[in-house]
Amino acid sequence: MPAAAQSRLAQQCAAFGEVLYRKLSPSIDKVTALDFPPPALERLDAKAGAQAVSSALTLRGRLTYRNGPPFETQFVCLLDAAHQPLFFYALPTLAARAAPTPSVRGAPVPAVRGEAATPTPPLQAPILPLGRQEPAPSPAAVEAPRPVLPASAVRLRGLVRDLGGRLQFLPCDGGPLALEDRTPDQELSKTLAALTASQPGRPMFIELYGGRETGPGAGISAVELRRAAVETAGCRERFDQREWLAMSGGDVPWRLEVTARDILLSIAGGAPAQRLPHAGPQKIESGVAYAAADDPELNVTITEQRCIDPHSGSLFAYAVEVHSEGRAFAGCAVHNPAMPAP
Repeated sequence: MPAAAQSRLAQQCAAFGEVLYRKLSPSIDKVTALDFPPPALERLDAKAGAQAVSSALTLRGRLTYRNGPPFETQFVCLLDAAHQPLFFYALPTLAARAAPTPSVRGAPVPAVRGEAATPTPPLQAPILPLGRQEPAPSPAAVEAPRPVLPASAVRLRGLVRDLGGRLQFLPCDGGPLALEDRTPDQELSKTLAALTASQPGRPMFIELYGGRETGPGAGISAVELRRAAVETAGCRERFDQREWLAMSGGDVPWRLEVTARDILLSIAGGAPAQRLPHAGPQKIESGVAYAAADDPELNVTITEQRCIDPHSGSLFAYAVEVHSEGRAFAGCAVHNPAMPAP
């Protein structure tokens, strides 16, 4: 669907959600769909109760109260085959955060056609420490200074390239935009030069936090780089129901998949991989931990810190350490961008 049509669909979804939220509370004045970042439409083949869902639209929006400050968040609108809204809900977010990734996860409460849903307010929750976590020995987990993100910063994915000294960003779901590198020590520009071997015009896939610039011909500004790679599926990367993916091509190649229910660890030359259920993520000081319910020797620790893959040089926002049958595996992890940040 063209970008303009997706924008019209976002306005339609916002109007649908506004009606439901006003029924919920007279304090709610308006739900507005924002034009940046562009809304993203994804095909689905699913059911919500007895209703068939054919697609999902993710959009950035603003919830305005009659007697209170507004706040911005991500909304999801589930649609039927005729692109009519069925469900509309907000993804939890922190109104002001010192770290780029919220430290809590909340379950979105859907609004069904004709039934109001509770808007998701900013969340705060304690972190439950599980003891001191030893850093993974390899690949390189690097402590980098964490910028304080503006409240308007949004999570973006796409391709960046250097066009004669000017950066251009092509979002996964939109048209090309000028990009200004405001990352600490211009980390984005330096990573682009390193991974593309300074080949002019060669694209690099990135995930970042950024915001819209102002003025004629303005594009976006990058304030924090979260992921960078040139040898990857990029925007075509599929996660399906997997929340985390990690792999390493070292002396013993391995691959890790974590869904909301189970863990799958595949080790080259090892026993056939089996999906093992887990008891859910446990909050630790700087990330999450998983333990297999039926195998106490299999546990996964994912921490939010810079991780550099030693084979490709790719940059990641998460480091992972896996323990299984007395062996330890270290690597870099990728989080499903369609899910709320951990």
